[in-house]
Amino acid sequence: MHPLVRLVGVVALVGVLGGLCVHYDAASPAHSPYPETEDLATDYGRYVGEDTLLFGTVQRVDAAADRATMRVDSDEGSFGLTVHGFAERVRPGGVVQVYGTLREGRAIDASTVAVVNPAGGSKGYKYAASAVGALLVLGVFFRRWRVDWRSMTFEVRSDEREVRADG
Repeated sequence: MHPLVRLVGVVALVGVLGGLCVHYDAASPAHSPYPETEDLATDYGRYVGEDTLLFGTVQRVDAAADRATMRVDSDEGSFGLTVHGFAERVRPGGVVQVYGTLREGRAIDASTVAVVNPAGGSKGYKYAASAVGALLVLGVFFRRWRVDWRSMTFEVRSDEREVRADG
């Protein structure tokens, strides 16, 4: 197969994948049974009594009262929310996922709280660990394979072929 035809095919597939991502993002509010954070930021009272699933950054924890205050970010701006039934060990700056029923006064009765990042610095560690893992995988891959730019393919390195022939 001619390398230019292969390149055009790859570009077309990447374009289709990009289009599908854009379409999914445009239709994503229709996929969730819960109110969007933008809707809660602009018209909170309309959703009181409904179940919702929110992500937020912990601002303050009152362990004695099983309560925490968190900031929920949205495209329409941030808003504070008091979480009742909060028994997790999270420091301010940590990120949590809360499922529960919305109450008057920007509060939620949590039935489930999941810790995403226990502290604000966890995000940097996750990115660093992922980058090291990706570099290791690429290193292992390119120790055995090489790119043939003329045919736009991956080929087994010549020293690997010799080892197989000898073995």
